[in-house]
Amino acid sequence: MGSPEASDTSSGAADPVPRRRDADATRAQLLRAAKRRFTVFGFDRTTTRDIAADAGVNVSLIARYFGSKDGLYAAVLEESVGSFAPLAAGDLVESLLGGLRDGAWPEYGDVHPLLLLLRDAGEDERTAELRRRTLSSVIEHLADAVVRVEGSAEARVRAATVLALFSGVVTLRAALPGQAFGVADDAQLRTVLEQAIAGIVGSQEPAT
Repeated sequence: MGSPEASDTSSGAADPVPRRRDADATRAQLLRAAKRRFTVFGFDRTTTRDIAADAGVNVSLIARYFGSKDGLYAAVLEESVGSFAPLAAGDLVESLLGGLRDGAWPEYGDVHPLLLLLRDAGEDERTAELRRRTLSSVIEHLADAVVRVEGSAEARVRAATVLALFSGVVTLRAALPGQAFGVADDAQLRTVLEQAIAGIVGSQEPAT
């Protein structure tokens, strides 16, 4: 079977449209494979060879399209920013419970994408800063959309605490699959989360 990047490396006067399409497809395959690997295993336990094998391409193409493993991780973070937007929209409890349901995140290896931000991120400062900015952006969105209190500093603290609660649930569920928060539709879990979030946010109602 031919490699998806075959027309990238062929010689001769190839048509530029297929070449560009093949390059885009290869880059997308690497991003998909890296997204799953980095989220499930973390940065340090993921190798470029594993990513390339999952994508079905030569490992050298990671350097071609992303520069390095750090560059690929940064690209995954940039592409994944939109996955965190639902945390700051609508019913927070329903958003969290929906993300815990089986099959909710197939593109992340069936684990919650928050783990991508919570796992180790390597030693590259640019990548670490991108990770911090992404987390800060989620907190700011939560503060704007959910926490209705006077003073941005207090709103941000409350929003960060809500995110910490979400992160704890997601992390413990990943560490103890089937034992901690194993049933996303559990009425008890819903009630406890609603009470906890109401306590964090205060007397104000979440945005609808």
